Amino acid sequence: MPALVQLLLSTLLFSCAGPVASFQQASSLSQGIKGNIVVLEGNLMPGLTRKNNTAVSSVAKSITPREIYVYELTNLRQVKRNGTFYTNIQTKLVAKVVSTSTGNFQVALPPGKYSLFSKEPDGFFANLFDGESNIFPVEVKAQKVTPVEFKIDYNAVY
Repeated sequence: MPALVQLLLSTLLFSCAGPVASFQQASSLSQGIKGNIVVLEGNLMPGLTRKNNTAVSSVAKSITPREIYVYELTNLRQVKRNGTFYTNIQTKLVAKVVSTSTGNFQVALPPGKYSLFSKEPDGFFANLFDGESNIFPVEVKAQKVTPVEFKIDYNAVY
């Protein structure tokens, strides 16, 4: 019996070591952006009954990996808008990163202000603005990692 307990404990220890090691390795970023994508779809209207609600949290479920594009800080005047999507972004592309199937992404960046977009089939998507009409603004400070939650909700109804 003690051998069985020892086997179970060692199996548990080794199965937990993988995610912890991966997290520590991913946490080695010392400056830039580290984020998570959350995909929201369906009827998210408040009410007594919510049918066809399919909110998909990237933490809990697998999503299609997304490309996140990092541009110099971009204003609404510097893009062409087609409904919910953007094209013809006139600022400089700084970086591009592909998320994992759980929605995690990270990118090393120098200090500065940036705009984030996800690449979608109908164009670039972003849904966050500041008071000066800058699109999904994110600031990276020296020796800091800026946390970001990127919600992709163009298929959601509120």
